[in-house]
Amino acid sequence: MPEVQEVFQMATQKIQPDPDALERQHLGQRRQVAKQKVAVFALIAALGVGAAVFGISALRSDDSTRLPGSTVAPTTIPTVTAGRLEPGTYALRTLDSDFDASHRITIEVPDGYEGTDVGVSKLGRTGQMSVAAWIIGDVYGDPCRWRSTSLDPPPTSSVDALVSALASQRGVRTAAPTDVTVDGYAAKSLERKVPAGTNPADCDGGEFRPWLGTDGGRRYLETGQRDRLWIVDVDGVPLVIDASLGGAGTSAEDRAAHIQIVESVQIDPR
Repeated sequence: MPEVQEVFQMATQKIQPDPDALERQHLGQRRQVAKQKVAVFALIAALGVGAAVFGISALRSDDSTRLPGSTVAPTTIPTVTAGRLEPGTYALRTLDSDFDASHRITIEVPDGYEGTDVGVSKLGRTGQMSVAAWIIGDVYGDPCRWRSTSLDPPPTSSVDALVSALASQRGVRTAAPTDVTVDGYAAKSLERKVPAGTNPADCDGGEFRPWLGTDGGRRYLETGQRDRLWIVDVDGVPLVIDASLGGAGTSAEDRAAHIQIVESVQIDPR
């Protein structure tokens, strides 16, 4: 379109319009649009390069804050404490300071369980249906006469020695041990039962006591109680996972659910 000045001149001076003026104007407009497009593309490219540089810089900055050989901190897992437990994953202590410092045991606890000083128990069944982890310090040849039958030296140097001693205890019916694995560690499992005719009140101190933990904790059993032990070789240390399976009247379903806690055991070096 002719400029206003050209139109005015044509109108006042009666001059014929330049036939090339319109073409020159269109050409100028096209060049201006092309320049604008080039500027926009250049801006987009600059923004892309800037974002990439920022991303690389951020990654390098993040890497530079990590010390050589460092690892990502593990997720915090709560330790079993006394009282009712919410379902979930918990760390289980053996109360042996050396083992607990070198390894962490975790279990999956279902609904309806509570924490105790040494493990977890089904609500209302403390001692009868519990799961605990032990590093055994002393074993008694006769759990009812424990004051005079402590084995010397303690048979705690290996899994085989400990299994042999526990299988030979008087007053406990023990099935033949079987080879198993616990979280990839070699282990032996054996079932034990206290006969119905056993009366702990007639035993030393009123306790039917098969062993002591290295921390001095006492393990004692009740009349008719059934236990299953998993004795695990953890880097040369016999770790005992002890599941009390209740006495008469305990359903097979309850026992199976209880054993699932043991089957969830994971043992990790610290």
